[in-house]
Amino acid sequence: MPKLITVFEDRYSLEPISNEHRMELSSLESIWGRQNISFSVDNRVLLRKYVGFIATPSLQLQILPKLYEDAASAEDFEEEKRSSVRMLFRLLASSGFLSVKDIPEPQLIAAMNGDLLEIFIHIFIKRFLELFQKQIHRQYEDFEGNLAFIRGRILFQRQLLRNGGFKHKHYVSYQEFTEDNLLNQIIKATMISLRTLTKNEENKTSLSHALLLLEDICPIRLTESMFQRVRFNRLNEDYRPVFELAKMFYLNRQPGVHAGDERTFTFLIPLNQLFEFSLYQWLDKGLSSDDWVVRYQTPQRYLDAEKEVFLLRPDITIACSRAGSDTPIEMIVDAKYKNPISEENTRLSESDVYQMLAYAVRYQCNRLFLVYPVFRANKYFQNPLATYLIHNGNQEIRISALHIDIASEDLDQIQKEFIKLICHFFES
Repeated sequence: MPKLITVFEDRYSLEPISNEHRMELSSLESIWGRQNISFSVDNRVLLRKYVGFIATPSLQLQILPKLYEDAASAEDFEEEKRSSVRMLFRLLASSGFLSVKDIPEPQLIAAMNGDLLEIFIHIFIKRFLELFQKQIHRQYEDFEGNLAFIRGRILFQRQLLRNGGFKHKHYVSYQEFTEDNLLNQIIKATMISLRTLTKNEENKTSLSHALLLLEDICPIRLTESMFQRVRFNRLNEDYRPVFELAKMFYLNRQPGVHAGDERTFTFLIPLNQLFEFSLYQWLDKGLSSDDWVVRYQTPQRYLDAEKEVFLLRPDITIACSRAGSDTPIEMIVDAKYKNPISEENTRLSESDVYQMLAYAVRYQCNRLFLVYPVFRANKYFQNPLATYLIHNGNQEIRISALHIDIASEDLDQIQKEFIKLICHFFES
């Protein structure tokens, strides 16, 4: 049974990995890209860009967002792992990046040893059992075939072709209100796959119990087209989160080519994209009104519009809706999941500042924000971390660097403070 290996994104693993695991990771370069994986001379691994997990028959690896830029000890590692797992689920829930609204309690994280895959399985099976006990999902399914008795309507043309003069058979068509439907078949097939993968005894027991409840459901071999055929209505809407988790397990939400591989379970998402999408959702919820329009990665424009080269795609743009169709961009927000502070000083990347300057020039926007997460060693640094004033003729471009504590347990309060912060620096 493979051992769980936990690493933090863009940080070398605390301990070396075995040669067998190194070979396994190297064989999966197509998933995260060669440029995003590297090994040190002592066989420690570094993975960039993605967070999540990957599980194969011989390897179980999870990559978590780093929170302690200064972490070095095993004690810090365990504490950071628990905090990081909980933060990741909070971001997924608050942003809507994935249809997972369950935020695991610290007790569950500890019981699952901070294992993302086991936590996802626990959420999946718990949600299903709660729904099944409340209401078994049934729906009308079309049936067509030979029966010894008449049910529904006789298809006379096919009756003559199939049965001829035999009077003891009837070729009929009817609808049956049954629990043996495609949605339940997909859920059962997912459970069968997960039961072979989970190492947690509680998850194994729950999966076995659920499969017993679904013993009358025909087993199927999953295909991508099956997920596309499922339709939701008021009768089965409650099952959508369970379906989305099953879909995630099967389609392997990741950038590689292993979709549908029953031997490989992956959930890998770009960390910076999750961070920026969370900021967008917060700003959209807090600012969108009759006065403001918040957009994600739009509008896109070329720096050289005539030659259509150097495409610009800001993370978040905030425009004044009162201007009508010709909406000017009032603010641009760009998210960076990295540490902007080094040796007790804010040291922004020159490329990040130049990128914001290009936005300012092309979008004619004078208020721009670079937003970073709060790392443990930086908690006492006040916002703004830095402000740069750049004169462009009669215009003054203001670039402000902010950081927000996304690891906070009270994420709602952090969202409100972030909105106030953006409004304050815009108005000033």
